[in-house]
Amino acid sequence: MSIFKSIQFTKIFLALIDFVILLITAGLILLFRLKFSNYSIEINEIVYFTLSSFIAIPIFREFQLYRHKIFTTGIEQVVSLAKGVLWIGILQSISLFLIKNTEALGYSRSHTILYIVLGCIFLSLFRVLFFRKFYLRLNENKIIFRNVLAVGAGSTGHALATHINDNPQLGLSIAGFIDDDLNKIGKQLLSKLIYGPIENVKNVLNQISVNEIYIAINSIQYSRLLEIIEICRLTDIPVTVITPHFRIVHDKLDISEFSTIDSFTFNSNSNEVSLPTSWFIKRSIDFIGSLLIILILSPIFISIAIAVKFTSKGKIFYKSDVVGKDGKLFTWYKFRTMYQNNDPKIHQDHLEKIIKENGTTEKIKDDPRITKVGKILRKFSLDEFPQLLNVIKGQMSLIGPRPCLKYEYDHFDDWHKERFKIKPGMTGMWQVFGRNNSDVTFNDSIIMDLYYIHNYSLWLDFKIVLKTIPTVLFGKGGV
Repeated sequence: MSIFKSIQFTKIFLALIDFVILLITAGLILLFRLKFSNYSIEINEIVYFTLSSFIAIPIFREFQLYRHKIFTTGIEQVVSLAKGVLWIGILQSISLFLIKNTEALGYSRSHTILYIVLGCIFLSLFRVLFFRKFYLRLNENKIIFRNVLAVGAGSTGHALATHINDNPQLGLSIAGFIDDDLNKIGKQLLSKLIYGPIENVKNVLNQISVNEIYIAINSIQYSRLLEIIEICRLTDIPVTVITPHFRIVHDKLDISEFSTIDSFTFNSNSNEVSLPTSWFIKRSIDFIGSLLIILILSPIFISIAIAVKFTSKGKIFYKSDVVGKDGKLFTWYKFRTMYQNNDPKIHQDHLEKIIKENGTTEKIKDDPRITKVGKILRKFSLDEFPQLLNVIKGQMSLIGPRPCLKYEYDHFDDWHKERFKIKPGMTGMWQVFGRNNSDVTFNDSIIMDLYYIHNYSLWLDFKIVLKTIPTVLFGKGGV
C-alpha cells in the first residue's frame, strides 16, 4: 500500500487520466466527423491528437494542476484547466499554420476549438465532480494518507503538526519527531515520540513507518540546515523544507504543494544532475545549443565587437579568472564594458560588503567605470555572450549557478561554496529570479543555486530558458 500513499503516485495517476480523457475527446471528434461527413480518418490526425494530448501534461504541470493546492479545489482548478487547454489550442494553431498543407494533415481548424472546449469540459467534470471529492474523502477517512516525520520539535515543528492534525484533507499524518536537543529526545509532543539525534534518522525510519520527511526549523545556521537536508535526502524519502531560510524559493517560484504550508520538496538523490545520463544530455544540449546560437547571432556579435572597439580604448574581450566547478579557476570571456585601467577596488569593496552583511544583490549604480556602449550591453546582458566559448570548451553550461571572481570566493562561507558542485552557467535561477533585485539577499542567491543543483531536470532547464528570453529582451535586472 505504500505506493498508494505517495503523492507522486497520485500525480502520475491524475496525469494518465488527463491524457486518456483528452484522447477520448479527440476520438469523439473524429468519430462524429466520420459518421456525419464524407471525410475519413487519417493516420496523421491520430498522431496529431495523440501528440497534443501528450504535450498537455507538461503544460498542465506548469499551471500547477498536479499540486494538491490546485487539484483539491473547485473554481480555481477549472480556471487553471481553462488556461492550460487554451495553451494547447494555441500550440495546435501555430503548428497548423506552420504545416500550411491542410490536405496533408486532413484536419479542419474547427476541430481545434472543439478539442479545447470539450477537453476543458470533460476534464473539469472528472477532476472537480469525481476525483476531487473521491480523493478528499479517502484522505479525511484516513484510507490513504502519508506518514510524516517532522525534523524539529520546536515551535515550527509543533505548528506544523497542529496544522496537519487540524486539516485531514491534506492527507498527512504525523508519525513522530526527531530533534538534536537532548532535553527533548525521548519525550512526547502532541502524543508523538521525539527521537534523536537527527544523524540517526535512518534508524528512526526502521522503527516507524514514514513516507515523507518535513524539516520544520526556524532558529538554525544555514550550514547546519544544509547538513540536515543532506542527511535526510540520503534516506531516499521525499524531503520537504519549511523554514524562513528558504523563503526565497517559494516566494519566487510558488511551488508549495499545499496552499496553507509554505514549503518545497527536494528531489531524491537519484534524480540529481550527477547521474551520468543527465550529464551527457546536458552536455550535448550545451555544446549543440552554443554552436547554433553563435551561428545564428554571429552578425549581432560582430556588430557588438565593432562598437566596443571603436567607442573606447582597449580590447574587445574582457578576460578574467573565475571560480568554476569544484572551486577550480578558468578564464572567463565577456565583451568589454568598462574603460581600461579602471580601479577594481570599487567592485571588491561592494561585493565584500554584500557577502559579509548578507546585503541585497543590487549592482553598483552609476558606476563611472562603465562605457556608454557597456551600459547598453549590460542592460540586455549582451556582454555575456562570449561565454558561449566557455560552454563549448566544457568549462561552463548554458544553465547553472553563477561563477564568481576569486576575491569574491575568498569571502564565502563553506556552505556558500556548495554552489560549485556543478559547472557554472550563463543563466540560471539567480539570474532570472533574483538578479539585481532589492528584495533578494546574497544568501537568497546561494539558496536559489542550491535549489537548482538538488532539483535539476531538463524541464527546469527549459523553464529557466523561457524566463531568460524576456529577461534579455527587456533588460530586466541589467545595469
